[in-house]
Amino acid sequence: MQFTTPMLISILTVLAWSKGQEENYSNPILVAKPDCVTMDQFEHNFERLCPIWIPPPTASDGWYYDSTSFVRGGSDGKSPDYLATVNCLYTTRGSQKNVAFEIVESLGGSIANEGI
Repeated sequence: MQFTTPMLISILTVLAWSKGQEENYSNPILVAKPDCVTMDQFEHNFERLCPIWIPPPTASDGWYYDSTSFVRGGSDGKSPDYLATVNCLYTTRGSQKNVAFEIVESLGGSIANEGI
């Protein structure tokens, strides 16, 4: 099979675009804890659920737990005490999926506004 210059450019463009999408989706997100729990309870529940939360597609489709992070107050350390920067990564065949928001939402939390 002979590759032409336009074909190679197309392939490289698709690969670069898909890599950018993966990186964006695996970045930590800023979330607000639910009103009905303490930050300690929220952190405990998040860290307990992350390793067992199998995102669609299921583990039988190749997704495996990778890592959990939970940083209180956001990444700058100046955010209000009800905020946290979280990550729950699953990996498959070189790509990652952050299911942190799905877990936070199931616990009653929400994604934080960018202006906070």
